[in-house]
Amino acid sequence: MNKLLTTLKENKKKVFIFGGIAILTIILLIILIVIFVNIFKRYDYQEIETIMVNETKNYLKRNPSLLPTEENPLITIEASTLINEKYMKDFSRLSKDSNCYGSINVIYNNGYIRYSPSLSCTNYETTSLYDTLLQNEAIVTESNGLYEMNNYYTYRGEYVNNYLNFANENWRILKFNENEIYLILSDTANKMDPVVFDDRYNESLNSNRGYNNFESSRIEESLTEIYNNFFANYKNYLLTMDACVHTRSENDYDNSGAIECYTTYPTPISLLPAYDYINASIDPLCKTVSSGNCTNYNYLSKASNDWWLLNGTNENTYDVYRVNTRGTIALERASVKNHLRVVIAIPSNILYKSGDGTQSNPYEIYPY
Repeated sequence: MNKLLTTLKENKKKVFIFGGIAILTIILLIILIVIFVNIFKRYDYQEIETIMVNETKNYLKRNPSLLPTEENPLITIEASTLINEKYMKDFSRLSKDSNCYGSINVIYNNGYIRYSPSLSCTNYETTSLYDTLLQNEAIVTESNGLYEMNNYYTYRGEYVNNYLNFANENWRILKFNENEIYLILSDTANKMDPVVFDDRYNESLNSNRGYNNFESSRIEESLTEIYNNFFANYKNYLLTMDACVHTRSENDYDNSGAIECYTTYPTPISLLPAYDYINASIDPLCKTVSSGNCTNYNYLSKASNDWWLLNGTNENTYDVYRVNTRGTIALERASVKNHLRVVIAIPSNILYKSGDGTQSNPYEIYPY
């Protein structure tokens, strides 16, 4: 019996030893596989762009003196620098398409830093949203589509493919050039509550009907609060615009922007100037803010709530233009609450990711 017990113990010990060796062998094999995969893994082009951005951030952490500043707002880091200093592998070890070179623009924007990679390979070229829009849209002179006007490419008509997803919201692309792309919220049905344009005491009326001067209005304060909260994680993408805040008459016919842009106000967040609403319509009788025809053939005319425009009338100090749910522009006293369709501008060279601009497949961008 003792001999049997001894044999069992010895066998159990052998099983334990062999089992341990087997487990250790499996672990070593897994480690070797992981190392092998990491050494020989190949990335797609977008992943390589992300690697370039991440390693640029690491490089600048160790070289903070190279960071862009307000006085020197743009620097360029070559991918070859990152490769030579061992921050990233050579392109031949990252991609099957080894004939690549790249760089990363690092941009200072209102106190924030934005990264814009550029990768060029035999079978790939980094594509900006600006280039994609021009590739997807033919320039037209009639009907729905993209027009050249007032030094911008401008979307006009009722049916245009200008939807874009940004900051977890749906937007419409208003207009763009090689420097900036203007966006407006696609609707008023969002998290933003209706607000007064202004409700200060106006001595010309002896009442709190407010003033229609945007620069010193309550609505400017509301937009600043939205900028600081709603766009807290996206400030490095929002450009400072020259918001066109000058007043206009209901009978003014000039829709080039000359009237509203006579006075401008620098801001990263704004509302829609009246002339941009008029220009979105392709109805030939839409000439002034008082024209009901501006509701026709106008993708901006559809909204869930009444919403403020940026401009007041020049005929008094307290009425402001707003658009109702039928798409008609009318004057409203500044102290009334209306909804907001915020306008922002993003860089034209921001990277295109996917989408064709339709409502079901909006444009998507890479936020670096």
